[in-house]
Amino acid sequence: MKKLTPLLLSLLALSYVCKAAIVTFTGGTANLESGSTIITTTTSKNYGVISYQEQSVILEYGSPTEDWGFQTVGDYYEVGNDVIHGHWNAISTIEISLQNNTPFDLQYFQITSNTSVGGQPATNEENIGIQGYLNGSPATEAYGLPSVDWGAASARDVFLPSSFNNVDKVIIFDRGISGTHTGNSDCPDCGNSGFCFGMDNFVFDEAVPNSLIQGNGAALPVVPEANTLLFLTLGLLPLLRRKR
Repeated sequence: MKKLTPLLLSLLALSYVCKAAIVTFTGGTANLESGSTIITTTTSKNYGVISYQEQSVILEYGSPTEDWGFQTVGDYYEVGNDVIHGHWNAISTIEISLQNNTPFDLQYFQITSNTSVGGQPATNEENIGIQGYLNGSPATEAYGLPSVDWGAASARDVFLPSSFNNVDKVIIFDRGISGTHTGNSDCPDCGNSGFCFGMDNFVFDEAVPNSLIQGNGAALPVVPEANTLLFLTLGLLPLLRRKR
């Protein structure tokens, strides 16, 4: 039995190393609405993406509409660097998980766009949230993500709080003025919402390499839950508290 111990320790160490990943959106598989797949290579934009997998990490567009063209993975900004990008009038969420729902620690990613007007500088009214889940229930508070000008040159660091350790899903969503999807900037009822959202360089289960850090990150603010935002919008929160 003693002779097996070093081998078992080596296997455990190997499983931990294999779990760690940095997702750059190059060399992974984009699953398209057409039913076909494509391997990303930094040389093309790939439209109509339903989900993307790189190593064991899966990123999936939630509740996509028929407007598939705004779900992209590839060289969206035409600078030879692959990213994931989406328009909030076409999706409700971007969901991140590992194969077999394996728990993970999400340490970091870069925002490459978070604007309320497509292709333009951020207005600081963008209202995009991120939250971690475990076994179907929230495992973290909801946090607001920073406003970021459109384009790869404006990429910003997002360091996740330690509460994003040991989650099995992370959801990024357009909170709007009531915590729900509200559409694009052409919609008269959109409120403070996002138009588009881009991301790159997700780091899982390992220290963030210095080579990725932009040096422009900021603490993420905790935001009210969607239901609380809705009650605030309707002026019903005092009634809810009295009922409780």
